[in-house]
Amino acid sequence: MYIYEIEKDTPLTLTVHLPDKTVMEWKCKVLDSSQKGKCILVPPLKNEEDKILNFGPELNINAEVVIIKEEKPFIFKNCTLQLLKMKDKKIHAIICKQIGMNYNRRAYFRIPIDEYCYVNYGAATVDAMLLDMSASGFGFVVGHYDGQPMEFVQVSYHDNLMNTDVKVMGRVVRRIDQEDGRTFFGCYMIPRPDIVKYINTRQAKANRTS
Repeated sequence: MYIYEIEKDTPLTLTVHLPDKTVMEWKCKVLDSSQKGKCILVPPLKNEEDKILNFGPELNINAEVVIIKEEKPFIFKNCTLQLLKMKDKKIHAIICKQIGMNYNRRAYFRIPIDEYCYVNYGAATVDAMLLDMSASGFGFVVGHYDGQPMEFVQVSYHDNLMNTDVKVMGRVVRRIDQEDGRTFFGCYMIPRPDIVKYINTRQAKANRTS
């Protein structure tokens, strides 16, 4: 599946990694697509000050698009962005020449983490316990939870085994209210190559110390 085959009005998550390691994320829907341009068109991407951003070719960014298809994440990597003007309105084109990949979370080995973490969603933050992680997903539990619904989250924690700070982002796809009053959240991972390396290194170190 190519990116221009994504249907109109399909919800998506766009993640942009800037050279200074800043990560930006937007949730929007597809306005249109172009097979010739190998792209989809989305509403203009804005910053927190509501200003439209222009990711010029001189800015070396790493962008990824995630859609949920048949309850599984479909990922388009190595995307580029272009600001366009059509009918006196600005929009962004997300261009990707590569075929998208359908990630099956069961194909990835899930390792235990068991570290205290902070979960950011919207403007809120909650303390939690990060239970496990794979290259395609992670799960965490919080105490008594009655806050606003979680959809996209950023989890931050210090890995004591690796002695490093880690941040991951994902989309909540499962919530289970447990009998002990805690709430479990299962998430699809917003994919990043460095996370795959981190998981493999951590698993190898855990095996050596066990």
